[in-house]
Amino acid sequence: MSAVEPKTLRAAIVGGSGFTGAELYRLLGRHPQIRVDFISSESKAGLPVDRYFISSLHKKQPGSLKFRKLEELEGPYDLIFTCLPTGSLPRFIEGVAGQTDRIFNLSGDYRISDPDLLQRHYPETLKYGVPGGSHYFIPEFSEINRDARLVNLPGCMAVASIYSLYPLAAHDLIEPRVVTDAKTGSSGAGKASSETHAERAHNFRPHKVHGHRHKPEIEHALKGHLGREIELQFSTFSLDLPRGILVTSYTQLKEGVTEVDVRKAFYSTYASKPFIHYFNSKNGPHGPMIKTVTGTNLAEVGAYVDGRSCVSIASIDNLIKGAAGQAVQAANLYFGLPEEAGLEYTAEGAWP
Repeated sequence: MSAVEPKTLRAAIVGGSGFTGAELYRLLGRHPQIRVDFISSESKAGLPVDRYFISSLHKKQPGSLKFRKLEELEGPYDLIFTCLPTGSLPRFIEGVAGQTDRIFNLSGDYRISDPDLLQRHYPETLKYGVPGGSHYFIPEFSEINRDARLVNLPGCMAVASIYSLYPLAAHDLIEPRVVTDAKTGSSGAGKASSETHAERAHNFRPHKVHGHRHKPEIEHALKGHLGREIELQFSTFSLDLPRGILVTSYTQLKEGVTEVDVRKAFYSTYASKPFIHYFNSKNGPHGPMIKTVTGTNLAEVGAYVDGRSCVSIASIDNLIKGAAGQAVQAANLYFGLPEEAGLEYTAEGAWP
């Protein structure tokens, strides 16, 4: 009796000519059970995908897929990834939802639910509901809700911040006041950024000291998953790098909490997570950094204690663990596939 071949899932990428769309296409190109059959781009419609993406430059046999307009999306698809600029998806959500039962959303829309915060940060979301409902999903911490049609993935700086804070909050080790700063490379701003290389290079500057829209997302995620209220000061900074994020969170431990408690919390939270590496000693040779996660779906975290002061750090590749790789990981979990499928990292030996 011959073995039954596993089903190949048919996927579409909506808004696929940006940085995250390119990473999704690259990652899914080696996924054993997800095949991309459609990529939309209004500006690149008709252009062969493999001639546009640099990652396809060395393909010996380019595929025949071409960019198409979103209005040509015609399902059904097993899953659709949406990479539209934040504020664009709500106008198209009904049409996209009509072509699939599962949407993985990489844009900022629908990540939070508070009407006042939506009005301030994502006003378009208030105008258009999601047919079938939505669900905020962090692959390492969320329970899967297969009843919700739209699966919202965290923002890149938000999820790195959550990695740095989750063990401390989950084990009730810290006082509510938290200061977090996130340093990010230029690709986080997307292809439409108005910032030039001359402004970015050889520079390190504040990007948004107050009012970044990932702040309410972090608070929402910790409250939603843990029931913990935190008082967060969240500031962001621009790095002279094309990709990568390093987040530093400063917290005060509750009375009686020790460094051993912190180590145990981080170890027990991350020991079984395949894509998160915890540095368990401040005396070790390395700590979280950008160079060792770039090009991978890995996150590195570390926590360092001095008295009641705790500094916890997380690093990720914003385009992979903070976007495309995270979405593939979520899709794997939703469809019952191996969590690492299509995400086997290859840059672990690239040092220095």
